[in-house]
Amino acid sequence: MSKEIEYTQQDGIATLRVNRPAARNALNWTAQEQFAAAVAEVGLDTAVRVLIITGTGDKAFVSGGDLKELSQHPERAAGERLNRVMRDALAQLTQLPIPVIAAVNGDAFGGGCEILTACDLRIAASQARFCFAQVHNALCTGWGGTARLVNLLGQARALDLLLTSRIFSAVEAAQMGLVQQVVADEVGLATAVSQLAHSLSKLPQQALAASKQLVYAANGAAPEEINRLETERFVDLWSQPDHLEALAAFREKRLPVFGGR
Repeated sequence: MSKEIEYTQQDGIATLRVNRPAARNALNWTAQEQFAAAVAEVGLDTAVRVLIITGTGDKAFVSGGDLKELSQHPERAAGERLNRVMRDALAQLTQLPIPVIAAVNGDAFGGGCEILTACDLRIAASQARFCFAQVHNALCTGWGGTARLVNLLGQARALDLLLTSRIFSAVEAAQMGLVQQVVADEVGLATAVSQLAHSLSKLPQQALAASKQLVYAANGAAPEEINRLETERFVDLWSQPDHLEALAAFREKRLPVFGGR
């Protein structure tokens, strides 16, 4: 891929990095297409056990769509394209059978916050700021962010953030539950994310996939349907090699060694 999106994978940990620091990591058309292609690649690569999404530098995570480029396309078809590409890519993020970590290295504005809502875990540098800025541009969310935000934080909090488009700090983001951890700086962020990614990569992947599927399904399904799905996944996992290894490790008083996806 070219420089807009950098995608790397090592030892089962993949990193998708938005690499447009001069534009505050805003996503132009090319970056959006490459973002979607990288997510699709992760979905096909069974060697990947964890995905990290971040931005280049310490100023911005992702500042949404690139308004400098998008302002040249007021036609309805441009809005449809902008909605479709990133909406589908973020939906696929939630469907990946692996944990997705957002390493929030800087400001997450507009669509950048929508990306955060599609990640499973979020760690932020202390200088990061957050803003659902869509209303300031006479828009609403367009990448599936509203439903995910309501599921994450509740209706009242979502209304506050979406209607006021106010800027809030990493500390407040942690207090409201949008991020799970705040670290001092870029070095601390890299360390915390690496430690989390490596710990997740050593866990039984089928169990992680089942747990993630159940959590996302619970947002929109009836309790009896979730209970049925949970029963299916639990029984399926019971006789799998990873569970048998966990039982053997318990009996033998050693650490388990789990297999792949």
